[in-house]
Amino acid sequence: MVQETRRSGQCSCGAVRYETVGDPVRVTVCYCKECQRRTGSAFGISCYFPKEKIDVLQGSMNSFERSSDVGRTLTYQFCAKCGTTVLWQAELLPEAKGVSGGTFDDTEWLKPERHVWANSAQGWIQFPDGVEVLQHGVDIQQYRNRD
Repeated sequence: MVQETRRSGQCSCGAVRYETVGDPVRVTVCYCKECQRRTGSAFGISCYFPKEKIDVLQGSMNSFERSSDVGRTLTYQFCAKCGTTVLWQAELLPEAKGVSGGTFDDTEWLKPERHVWANSAQGWIQFPDGVEVLQHGVDIQQYRNRD
């Protein structure tokens, strides 16, 4: 029997700990202005897992809901103590949850396959060869018909 990969992670202060099982459905880098604000960086790394493959082991989180530039709802869950965004729910992927890529204990395995909102990327960003680069977000109908 093949054992599924387990990965663990935490918020900045360690109060929130989680574990994922298996591989993510998708790993995306987002350059939208909201991800830049949320991370305090040039982009956010989103690792989407089926909801049932994420287990919060300890800690309490607060949540914040906002609308994206195209009107879709995003609900972020962040550590009640240090404020690190750990998880989120995107209307685009109701069956999955996003995990902040930088919160994993080991990030060596991260291999983003899609870069979105490239039109908002900082001028010094260079996109790697061999990955999908979208100038805006993902069209919800196109996304649902793709997989």
